[in-house]
Formats: sequence, structure tokens, C-alpha cells
Amino acid sequence: MENKKIGFLGPVDSFCARAAQDLFPRCELNPYPSTRLLFQAVASHEVDHALVPLESQMEGPVTETLDHLFEFAEPVKIVQVVVFPLQEGKEVRDRVKVAVLGREYAGRTGNDTTALAIYPHRDRIGLLEDILYIISREYRLNLSSIHSRPDTKGGFRFHIELEGHLQDPTLQGCLLDLERKLSADEVEVKVFGAYPRQAFIEPRIKAIGIIGGTGRMGAWLASFFNHAGYQVLVSGRRTSLTYRQCVERSDVVIVNVPIPYMVQVIQDICPYLQPGQLIVDNASVKTQPVDAMLSCAPEGVEVLGMHTIFGPTVTEIRHQNVVFTYTPRSGELCQEFEGIFYKYGARITRTTPEFHDQQMAFHQNLEHFTKIALAELLRRRFGTPQAISAYTSPNSRLSLIAMGRILNLDPQLVSEIQQFNLQGPAMIRDYLEIVKELAEAMAKGDPDRLRRSMAESSLHMGRDFLGEMLETSQEIERHLAELEIARRRKRTSGGGDRGSGSSQGRVS
Repeated sequence: MENKKIGFLGPVDSFCARAAQDLFPRCELNPYPSTRLLFQAVASHEVDHALVPLESQMEGPVTETLDHLFEFAEPVKIVQVVVFPLQEGKEVRDRVKVAVLGREYAGRTGNDTTALAIYPHRDRIGLLEDILYIISREYRLNLSSIHSRPDTKGGFRFHIELEGHLQDPTLQGCLLDLERKLSADEVEVKVFGAYPRQAFIEPRIKAIGIIGGTGRMGAWLASFFNHAGYQVLVSGRRTSLTYRQCVERSDVVIVNVPIPYMVQVIQDICPYLQPGQLIVDNASVKTQPVDAMLSCAPEGVEVLGMHTIFGPTVTEIRHQNVVFTYTPRSGELCQEFEGIFYKYGARITRTTPEFHDQQMAFHQNLEHFTKIALAELLRRRFGTPQAISAYTSPNSRLSLIAMGRILNLDPQLVSEIQQFNLQGPAMIRDYLEIVKELAEAMAKGDPDRLRRSMAESSLHMGRDFLGEMLETSQEIERHLAELEIARRRKRTSGGGDRGSGSSQGRVS
């Protein structure tokens, strides 16, 4: 390292000079009067590395550097980016990204950025939309930065930063597809570098600990956070890592244990927490866990309730519901943590523990209760589902599908939700009162009571909601018809029915 020659954009007291001194304290440091000369010096092996300004937090990208990156894309690469704070007294006035140039790509770290330019030599309406569709929709890559630069012919180059490394198969496939699918536009793709990701403001969350992370949902969370670039620590009954070790090494601690043990585990781990950490519960009931965290966590520890309303079989979090219950002790760490889910497309809802449990009393307690009762009625009256299959309507088919999904759930988990959501019994009791009132009206020969209930509910729900639900059910029905045709073809071709096992998992 001591024998390396380092160039930087002068003068000798510039921020590039100071960044060079920090990064290469024992190397020969040489000032250069222009960025172009620095790029030439790297390309000609006159220096081993060079430092040039890349972007200002306040003023945006340094256009001269972008132009030289494109011109020298083959021999010169960005190998590292550092953020250098510009201070005025003790206050940070601005932050500047400084690019370290070299001749080889940096190695993959798992938390990387790839910088490139996409240069279409022909222009047309919708071209940028097509580029972004391939990147964001087809390959699900996060585009962290985009700038346009004019060429000398009236066209534009798009300078882009993507999360990921050039060695990642997904990113490689995306770059190849950009050139292949947009070949008619004579698109040229030039990669400037792949290097460790560097933000202007360093995130506070780096390590996430999952208490009870050895189950299926814990494994899903661990995989999700790993993919997002975080260090993940898992502690459970089958791990060598203790609860205390997991808590002490984490910025965020997620308690992801079964509902009956949630409060006790929170009470057990809270003494290990320190100010500046965040504790989060992930359970389908909120009142008791949040109360436990607020009463047990030391001062200075942020507290947040979370409910991932999906199971471990989902392949991606995009469009999945995640509910956060903020507390008087929710601050910047909570917002940063929520931002992880938002970034990857989750549908975020903020509410109170009480309102969350009221909603879950409807969507889980009552839904499970009614479908379990329906299954018992079917079992008593008809014996098997096959006895009624020839008589199902589109509405009853959807009801039977929901019943089947619920019977595939873990009975222990379903019963725990019924037991621990304190608002569940009242929700079920209200439902039974309505059922009793409607049934008595029908028994007395008063069908108007049922008609009034339907009319009032239709008016209350609104045309938009009812139309959306009808359209969705028709789409499901079309899909079910296609599945049935496929099953019949399989039977006639000799494939037979292999049967299907129970896919018990997290309640949704």
C-alpha cells in the first residue's frame, strides 16, 4: 500500500486531498488540476488510484465527473465511494461523495451499488419508461439514483445507480436484457463501477436480531433482512446464540415468538436492552405485547408494534400488508425500520394497538370462527365436501375455499388468537346477536328484515367497493375454471391425483 501513487483533485487543501489523506495515509499523494487529467492518469497507469468529486448532497451530481466516467468507462472504474462532510464551525454544511477511481471492479460485499450509463442512440416516446420497466418491474432492482446528461447530438445519456453488484445474476440479466430488448433503439450500456453502497447519511440500523427466529416466519424475516443488506442475528431454542447475546449485538430486536410466550419473553430480554436500540414485537395481537414493551424496556429504548399480515409462503413483500403500532416511545429508529418494508413495496398502515386488535378481531377471530363453524355444519349434515360439490355456486365455492385455507392453518395458533385477542369475544358475540335477530325474523315470516339489511349494507359499503369485490370474485372464478380444466386434462392423460399435504403456517 505504501508504494502506491494516489492522485486527487487539487489544491492540496481541498476536500479530495483530505479524503486521500484519510484513505491512503502512507501513500504518495499528488494533486492534479482537473478531473480529466486524473482519469487519464488512472487509464495510463500514472497513478494507482484517483479521487474525484462525484456528488453533493445539496447541489447534486458533478456533471464533469459523469461525462468523464462515460468517456473512460473501459479503462477506469469506480472502486469505492466515501462521504466527506463539509463543516462550517461545528455544523455540517454539506456532504460530498468522493469517488475513488481504479482499473478493476471492487469485490462483491452483498451491500453494493452498480453505477452505469444507458445511452440510447435513437430517441422515441416512451423509451425511458421502457428502460425503467425492465429495471424495476421485470428484474425488481431498486434504482437509487438517475440523472440525464446531454450528448453532442441532441440526445441524452441516463446515468443510473442500481442496488446490487455486477456479479449478481439478476443485475447481469437486467443489463443484458436492456441491450437485447432495446436493440432497435441502439441502446449502449456502460458500467462505471460496482462498489460498497454509501449513503449521504449513514443509516443507524445495521444489525437486526430476531428472538424466536428459528420458525418459518422467523426464517422468512431473516432472509428478507439479509437480502436488504443487514446483518441478521437469530436466537431461539435451537441456537447457540443466547437471547442476551442477540440483544446486545443488535440495533433492532424483533420478538417473534408464539403469542402465549410473547409477554414473558419481552420481560426476559428487556434488561439487556440499552438506550439507542429499538424493540419490536411481531404478533397478531398488539395490546399485551406493546404494554409489556413500554413497561419493561429501559428509558431511551424505542418501542414499536408490528404485524406482518402474511405467512412465510409469500415469495416477496410487494403489496403485502404490514401494520405498525407506534407508541409514545417511537422515534427515528422506528421510521427507519418501517422504511425497510416500504422500500420493498409493502403496504404500510399505522394505527394504535387497540384499533389493530379490533380489526384483527374481525379479520382473524370472527373469520376463523365462522369458517370453523361452517366446516362443522358441513361435517354434520353432509359428511364430505364431495357430497356437495355438484351443487356449489360461485359464492359458495369462494366460501369453501376460505374454509379450506383456515382448516390448513395450525389449530394451536388459531386457538391462541381466539384466546389472546381481548376484543375477539365481543366481535363474535355481536355477530351471533345479528345472526340470531335475522334468523328469528325469517322464522316469523319477515323476509323484509333480511332485505333491509342487504340494502342498508350495500348503501353503506358503496358502489366502488361492491364493484371491486364483484370484479375480483369473477377473476377468481375464471382462474378456478382454468384450474379445473387443467386437473381434468391431467386425469385423462394418466397423471392422476397425487394428493396434497397440509400447508400449515402463520395465520393470515
